Amino acid sequence: MKTFISMIVTLFVLTAAHAGPGDDEAVDGGSREKDLFVFKTDKKLVGATVEIYTSEGDLVTSQQLNKRKMVIDFAPVSKDTYTIRVVKGNETKEFHYEKK
Repeated sequence: MKTFISMIVTLFVLTAAHAGPGDDEAVDGGSREKDLFVFKTDKKLVGATVEIYTSEGDLVTSQQLNKRKMVIDFAPVSKDTYTIRVVKGNETKEFHYEKK
């Protein structure tokens, strides 16, 4: 378990220049970047905490959301289904990613 938690999930923050208000979406990185997960949230969630959990509910990592769009690199972690939870105050958004 300690080995899994010590793995680093690299979080890259990108600017969401073309995001409209009220957009919540997630897309896989595409065939070349198969381990990348991209999501975009509402402006009101900027500053929220982004938490990544395994299918067993173990916290892998967390980071503050500085922009509306974030790219998460799942390359260094094991195959599993992950929950990406964005939390700010009483508001929570969840996305799911399956590493195959």
